[in-house]
Amino acid sequence: MIEKLRGIPLNETRGTYDTIIGAVTSVGKNVLLRLAALHDGLSRIVVFLPIVRCSSAKRQDLRTREMGGMSVSDLEGSGGPRKRSLYEELHGRLKAEILEGAVPEGIVLTEAALAGIVGSSRAPVRQALQMLVEDGLINRFDGRGFVVGSSGTPPRREKLADYLGKLIEADARPMFAWQALYENVERIVVYRSFFGRYRINENELARHFGVGRAVARDVLLKLETLGIIEKDDNFRWSIVPLDSQRIRDLYEVREQIEPIALSSALGGLSDDHIGMMLARLSTALADYPDVSASTMYELELDLHLRSLQACPNKEFLSILRRTHCILTLSKHVVGIRIKMPEYEPFLAEHIAVFEMMQRRDEEGLRKAMRNHIRNSEPNVQARATYIREHYQPDDYSFIA
Repeated sequence: MIEKLRGIPLNETRGTYDTIIGAVTSVGKNVLLRLAALHDGLSRIVVFLPIVRCSSAKRQDLRTREMGGMSVSDLEGSGGPRKRSLYEELHGRLKAEILEGAVPEGIVLTEAALAGIVGSSRAPVRQALQMLVEDGLINRFDGRGFVVGSSGTPPRREKLADYLGKLIEADARPMFAWQALYENVERIVVYRSFFGRYRINENELARHFGVGRAVARDVLLKLETLGIIEKDDNFRWSIVPLDSQRIRDLYEVREQIEPIALSSALGGLSDDHIGMMLARLSTALADYPDVSASTMYELELDLHLRSLQACPNKEFLSILRRTHCILTLSKHVVGIRIKMPEYEPFLAEHIAVFEMMQRRDEEGLRKAMRNHIRNSEPNVQARATYIREHYQPDDYSFIA
């Protein structure tokens, strides 16, 4: 077929296009690449895809493969979430570096220095810095730039590359398609987990979101690490039911392991890190209930993920990671499907835990953490019960 096309203008007839697309959908990417070598018209083939006489599913699959599966936002008409912009990516990474103590208090952040590290213009850097100001992580001072820490922190001008030299890795831009897709799929699957065990069809998941199977598989693998889904004996994906018994089991695991893991992490947590966590909690407690669901989830991660990362026992961390489906429950329910409670006890309980850290009191820390875990289980059970009684799961082609 390729030989017959040699020398034929690609914009000559619609029939020629139908022949080309038929070959591409049946043979795949190699045919299209060979056609590109024969004709300087590859872009015209791709642009013409929406009007050729082939199914929309095949058309979307072809476009996904031709775009290399790099980003959902690059697929025209996929209906998927947009790719994260550079300023959002930069804000998220700077925020993580500050919260983890990689950038000490007092360090001055400037647009020019950060733009040089990232290799971008100053515009996205400026937006990212403004978001960090709104987060309360950096502040303006009587000088050029922003100081890390609260207002009045003495500024320290040091070489930012020493702290943030690998802020944006080359392979982190653009965002991978599974990352852009993940939050949406997690929300759907978490809601369904309240209602029992269901199968997830990997092929259908890819087709539903207009992505390749590799992208769908990456999403499912991430869900698996959090204990939200698992593979059965026949290597088929299924949603793990988040029923009352499983919630009890997960809390038992957390109560036994998490206090010990956190106390063993204490030596790896700086005073700056602990102080910053307490400041964020105090601000949220003062502002509550005028606090977003996403902020509440970030505060959960401050304790149950970011602080725990300093634990030297990686087996503890691996086990606890599978209990994080409890955190995702509240993330997708509270303030969205369930009204924010008038009083959220976890804020005061987290403060009590971090105060024990500040005192370097390991026994007090374990006790405060154990009390917090015990107190939170009834709230999570009540929220899960409410969802089961007041909602019905939405239907999706990839869930059976």
